[in-house]
Amino acid sequence: MSQIRKLPDHLVNLIAAGEVVERPASVVKELLENSLDAGATTIEIDLEAGGRKLIAVRDNGSGMDRHDLLLAIQRHATSKISSPSDLNDIETLGFRGEALPSIASVSRMTILTSTGEDGWKLIITGGKMDSLEPAGRTPGTTITVENLFFNQPARRKFLRAESTELSWIERIVTGASLSRIDCSFTLQHNGRNVFRLPVVDSPSQRLRDRYGLSGGERCVEATGTSDSVTAQLYLFPDKRWANRRHQFTLVNGRLVSSPQVSIPLRDAFSGPAGEPLILCAVTIDPSLVDVNAHPAKREVRFRKPYQVESAVRSAVPGIAAHRTESTVVMPDRTGSAVSVPASSHISYSSVPYKSGSRISSGAYQTALEFETPGRQEDTIVDSSRGHWEDSVEMIRISGSYLVTETATGLLIVDQHAAHERILYEKIIASVRGAMSAGQQRMLLPEEISVDEQEKSILKIYSAMIKQAGYDFRVVGDTLELLSVPVGIKRGTEALQEVLKALSRGTEVSEPEAERIASASACAGAIKFGDKITLTEARHLFHTLFTMDDPFHCPHGRPTMIELPFSELEHRFGR
Repeated sequence: MSQIRKLPDHLVNLIAAGEVVERPASVVKELLENSLDAGATTIEIDLEAGGRKLIAVRDNGSGMDRHDLLLAIQRHATSKISSPSDLNDIETLGFRGEALPSIASVSRMTILTSTGEDGWKLIITGGKMDSLEPAGRTPGTTITVENLFFNQPARRKFLRAESTELSWIERIVTGASLSRIDCSFTLQHNGRNVFRLPVVDSPSQRLRDRYGLSGGERCVEATGTSDSVTAQLYLFPDKRWANRRHQFTLVNGRLVSSPQVSIPLRDAFSGPAGEPLILCAVTIDPSLVDVNAHPAKREVRFRKPYQVESAVRSAVPGIAAHRTESTVVMPDRTGSAVSVPASSHISYSSVPYKSGSRISSGAYQTALEFETPGRQEDTIVDSSRGHWEDSVEMIRISGSYLVTETATGLLIVDQHAAHERILYEKIIASVRGAMSAGQQRMLLPEEISVDEQEKSILKIYSAMIKQAGYDFRVVGDTLELLSVPVGIKRGTEALQEVLKALSRGTEVSEPEAERIASASACAGAIKFGDKITLTEARHLFHTLFTMDDPFHCPHGRPTMIELPFSELEHRFGR
């Protein structure tokens, strides 16, 4: 007796929907692609309950007549391709003809469309057509999807929280808006505007509108090429998050995930301060990219992937070329101008950045003299002193802040954040082999109890941890700590934090070397409230300004702030 049978159409559509429609964001993605392919210049999206209850997409595209409308809800009916050769040169966002029938099979769908002459309204429930009748509408199409997965309770049960589903939709709409800056987008949820994006003349402006950034927010742009591939980067270095959800990759206008793009960007811009806002727009000959590699079209395959990666990597130096340390000009005692670091973060400008450049000690000697109340005469620099930092006077406040005076105000340094930055840069350089952080031998070995997971981590990362400056041996379930990196104040606590950081594995995108350095610096630095001598404070202050980024701790928080005299005068009503 035969066991093989042909599946009915409604079951075929449900299976296809499982590939194409994963969540409400999938529906929004497919409908947006249809609208953009139809030449829309205005798109409005309304949502209820994160898209579970309602998704409505309205556009002013070309619309459909009655004949095309009936064909559009049939599987594999499309206007985008007509022959096998067309699959090798796809320039539209949609092309399979699966989206509308797949969505209709798991929802109640209403399509209202018009070409400008006749308008039609079609209602489908669970893949079965309920009605088709004439209806009035301006040119364009409105598709309303209600009660998604109403006939598949198991699929509906696996949907996430309303806020989670909304965040996925926001990413999809943002990606579409970046690919078509000549189209306006409006997204509403439960009657509230999530964002409204007007037509703009540049992707950078679209990003500013989307994230509410002012015109003064720094955006750095760079272009890289490799043969016929072009990669355009737009980066906002001051907007950072704990993950890379706000980094977008477009390949010929299609929002995708691609390791050939994400890996070079991660290597260049990821770090303890977080993940920046980035758009990477890749332009490539359509014949060199396969967009039919994933059921939901989230991924693409390149015929020559090394060219794409090369183009992205060649754009990265263009970003770094704009990196420079911010400076402020301050008069010395003779009236001459000298440059010292501003209390702001690293900025980007047209001046090339030189990683080896340092502000001269003479500038600090002149500009950072501290005038202690009642001891003003002692602030004159004694040129016979062996170290310039000996001449820098400061006071400590609350046992945690170092305060000194500049020509324009008070400079306040957080001793923990400053020491954390110093340790981080020294240890990360040591792990990467650029220079040795040095070791300080424990007077007596300290013992740490380790479990099987920690012993496994030590076995895998032993070389990296020892390269950072730690020396240890494991005997049974006990680790004997023999040495720690120079400057670490709490060795056992620092190493335990390193093991915790490494145990997170793929849960975080931060590379292992940065995790080791960041965890060591955070746990091993001078704590808030720790007492240090004035000599130690001066040395800390001096060493901080020899770092590549003296203005931030590894977590991105400021190491210092400046309180201008003008602010003090304003507070005192002068």
